[in-house]
Amino acid sequence: MTEDVLLEVRGLRKSFPIRKGLLRRVTAEVKAVDGVDLTIARGETVGLVGESGCGKTTAGRSILHLTPPTGGSVKLRTAIHANGGPAEMFDVTTASPKELKLLRRDMQIIFQDPYSSLDPRMTVGELIAEPLIVQGIGNRSERLDRVRELLKAVGLGPDHIGRHPHEFSGGQRQRIGIARALTFNPNLIIADEPVSALDVSVQAQVINLMQDLQSEFGLTYLFIAHDLSVVRHISRRVAVMYLGRIVEFADTATLFANPRHPYTEALMSAVPVADPDFQRARIRLQGDVPSPISPPPGCPFHPRCPYATAVCKAEVPVLRDFGNSHQASCHRTEELSLRGVGAD
Repeated sequence: MTEDVLLEVRGLRKSFPIRKGLLRRVTAEVKAVDGVDLTIARGETVGLVGESGCGKTTAGRSILHLTPPTGGSVKLRTAIHANGGPAEMFDVTTASPKELKLLRRDMQIIFQDPYSSLDPRMTVGELIAEPLIVQGIGNRSERLDRVRELLKAVGLGPDHIGRHPHEFSGGQRQRIGIARALTFNPNLIIADEPVSALDVSVQAQVINLMQDLQSEFGLTYLFIAHDLSVVRHISRRVAVMYLGRIVEFADTATLFANPRHPYTEALMSAVPVADPDFQRARIRLQGDVPSPISPPPGCPFHPRCPYATAVCKAEVPVLRDFGNSHQASCHRTEELSLRGVGAD
């Protein structure tokens, strides 16, 4: 493992039990995340995309241990537990409550809805200073100075400190959420659809702000989204998720120009084109996403895949590397010629 690897996720699983009857016995389980492997380098932005309900948010929350995972390992490179020595890989899934509290300084989250993630009874200054109080860092004057620094970093002024969340626009509220995530200058930030609730023009401002902050503070992002255009703009590599599993993983340019999984091809066909005279051939998948309670045998995508054969219905494909770190889990990858965005 090279020292530039910041996050290493192996076999991550998260299941939610379904209880029925008077005794509330477990009768089934929802496999929200089913064996995810992911590696992110320091200073990199990795996009995680897929349909609603595919497990993206659950995967992000499980990585941060906001939702304790059912299985697998999540290792983060941090110096918090190294006793003053160099940063070491630490398994978040085995951390004690005391260790997790310290780890929060190195890993943070930006939530999807900037309004519901901010306490309406607290002022902006109180919201941003709260993590410092919880961690016991600084006195009141030092915390106030830090709040001013963070507000300036996200494009807000010191006159906003005494205001409440309802006095701001959606884009401004998201800037406050970003400022709060930056309180300890963390190594890893998981951005859970941070611009999906914003207008398009405001989305561009927030994305540009996140990129500027990444350059200034050396941040690492796991950017969760369903908008492929946004992901294409900000991400260095992209992982495509379907029914709790990663089905394709590659650098952004390669993935968009040369998808190797039919599900990725279908997603690419929905990417809008800035040309009113051009109409891309849409691939409309038949049927609904299978239930994570009882996923289909074989390839999870085969009930909706236009290229499915008998082997797809019987055997689960493994995530294989096809060169240049381009991974895909499809039995027919070598024989299919799939259309990407770059082909237009």
